[in-house]
Amino acid sequence: MNRAVAAATAILLLTLGYARADPLLSEQQARAKAIDILKGDPYGRNSAEVAKNIKQVQLVQDGPTKACGTKKGPAWEFHVVVVTANKDQFDNGVINGYLALDARNGKLLCANLPMLN
Repeated sequence: MNRAVAAATAILLLTLGYARADPLLSEQQARAKAIDILKGDPYGRNSAEVAKNIKQVQLVQDGPTKACGTKKGPAWEFHVVVVTANKDQFDNGVINGYLALDARNGKLLCANLPMLN
């Protein structure tokens, strides 16, 4: 009976552990959230314009991100490059930085992009 109770307890603990872990967003889900965050001047007036400015997407499972530094994942990280018409603005008219989203809920973790509040 003791082994049965121990086995049942172990199964219960494993089940509770898995039930509490939030699944990770798919790249498509994370991309949609990033686009919503970036939408507006200077990143793009609509979803299509913003999407064109996202150059690379990477899932960082457990390690530093370029946007957050030592803050660890899991995070979806987006490399964003925008060429603006005004060459006197930003770095010779170019924005080049990163946006990191929590891979479980899509909330903004950090960004090294200008004009994001």
